[in-house]
Amino acid sequence: MEVLCIGTADTKLEELLFLAARLRSALAATGSDSKVHVSIVDVSTTEKTTAQDFKDITFIPRNTVLSCHLGVDQHNLPDDRGEAIALMSKALQNFVKKRYDSGTLVGAVGLGGSGGTALIAPALRSLPLGVPKLIVSTVASGQTAPYVGTSDLVLFPSVVDICGINSVSRVILSNAAAAFAGMVHGILLASNESDETATKPTIGITMFGVTTPCVNAVKDRLNKEGYETLVFHATGVGGKAMEELIRCGFIQGALDVTTTEVADHIVGGIMACDESRFDAIIDNKIPLVLSVGALDMVNFGARDTIPPAFADRKIHVHNEQISLMRTTVEENKKFARFIADKINKSSSKVTVCLPQKGISALDAPGMPFYDPEATSTLLGELNTLIQRTDTREVKLLPYHINDPEFANALVDAFLSMDVKASVQPQQDDKIKKPSSGQEGSDSSIIWRPPVDFPDAKPETLQKTRSILKKLKQHIIEGIPVIGAGAGTGISAKFEEAGGVDLIVVYNSGRFRMAGRGSLAGLLPFADANAIVLEMANEVLPVVKDVPVLAGVCATDPFRRMEYFLKQLETIGFCGVQNFPTVGLFDGNFRQNLEETGMGYRRSCCHGQSRSSYHSGTYGSNNCRFYWGKDSCHFR
Repeated sequence: MEVLCIGTADTKLEELLFLAARLRSALAATGSDSKVHVSIVDVSTTEKTTAQDFKDITFIPRNTVLSCHLGVDQHNLPDDRGEAIALMSKALQNFVKKRYDSGTLVGAVGLGGSGGTALIAPALRSLPLGVPKLIVSTVASGQTAPYVGTSDLVLFPSVVDICGINSVSRVILSNAAAAFAGMVHGILLASNESDETATKPTIGITMFGVTTPCVNAVKDRLNKEGYETLVFHATGVGGKAMEELIRCGFIQGALDVTTTEVADHIVGGIMACDESRFDAIIDNKIPLVLSVGALDMVNFGARDTIPPAFADRKIHVHNEQISLMRTTVEENKKFARFIADKINKSSSKVTVCLPQKGISALDAPGMPFYDPEATSTLLGELNTLIQRTDTREVKLLPYHINDPEFANALVDAFLSMDVKASVQPQQDDKIKKPSSGQEGSDSSIIWRPPVDFPDAKPETLQKTRSILKKLKQHIIEGIPVIGAGAGTGISAKFEEAGGVDLIVVYNSGRFRMAGRGSLAGLLPFADANAIVLEMANEVLPVVKDVPVLAGVCATDPFRRMEYFLKQLETIGFCGVQNFPTVGLFDGNFRQNLEETGMGYRRSCCHGQSRSSYHSGTYGSNNCRFYWGKDSCHFR
């Protein structure tokens, strides 16, 4: 399986490599690294990407992406940046679709400014609902509707421009990688779980605040009848989102109770649908129960944003950001014509339910938008214009839209269509159901969140997890965990043959084998850390399976511990055993050690916590030593 890390390598290569590396570490920390491979996808519109060795990271060049768009010259995109971005974006959509259709793609993450976001977003939007998709973007806090549309694409604010790795971008990209890894891990876990809703038909319902009592009653009853319900806020985007899910096959029936977006579309409000409203319902031929909820109002922003042409209209201030305008008789005729023209094209089952006593909470006696003439005009026009057939009917009902009786009438009409018998629940089998790798695992094993080890290599995390799991299982089963010190290769070889769980290589071990006392390690007779490196050449080649720890003198003033730890990891040590022997000193000498930076705090080897490197540390109580931070205890 694969996740894609997408960006323009001609301008964002450093950031792409950093994001990909962080993503690999984050996936490793969730236990998903062995199942999911990270690939960088270059969508540059120029050929300025510097050739280099990407080592173990798969790099997919721009020409591979462009080859997915027939008719595009892979080497000479248009000089016009907008045209070049549009062509590359289309090629990326085809590339991502091909990857997803192969059954291997489980998610995609991108990064970019306004141009990069515009290029990448369409491809990510095209992925099905639920497939992890995220873009770290400089425009994430602005007007995001053009980028997100009706999808579940996540925009992650970059805060600073995506221009190099710095103290801010490092944190943002690391957090984005961790968040995305969490999404992918969730998908892998969910793939092993049964979903009881998978056997239920899914019904889409539209709602507004002023039709909430009706929709709540409809939803509750449908749920009791064995349907899954999805409620969409009719804000312009809500209707589009519902119809997009209908097109994708997620929704098998609709109760379009709140069609207020039509009013905004025709009059010019801010929560408008477009000319395609109802088309997906008609084209997919799903059963539909339709009503006229909140068609008594048009939505605008704050009061002072209402166009001057409507200055004399009836206005209700909903809140500081939203003002509502009552619709007129003439406008309602236009709404009826728009809806009827659409519904008359339907060949599936349709029932239109019209509440004669009011179409919103504001359209009732004593309420601001109560206007019997305007409402009756809307209902009358619909009753006249909609053509009845064997599968299409109109019902005038003597209720207010929020009356329980009207909600029951809506559900009765829907149930009479026998949706369960005619619809097979959708099952998306494009993503194969992989094993999460955690079946039967013990829940008490500590799995660190990805952000705990931002500098970890995936292979280190994998090794850490494997060792800790084995040791923890020993403790659960009551089996002693045995660690042994090795001063020579022969002793390490025999210790492994004898069945120890850990081997520690440290300078005092060498002194003991040479006939000296352990206290020789406390005095400046030799370079303790150099001795460990020397012993590594003797011990590591002869130990095949048992984890070997390096005994580290962290108070060494001539070594930078963060680099020394990486050196130890590189040559084959599985972790470190620090020696806080400075704690044996007290008085004036101890004070001097602390003041010169050679004290106890330095001996704690803080560096390993960022790299997920194993840490065994001596304790001062009755335990022999502790393994790791909050992990397994050795006694």
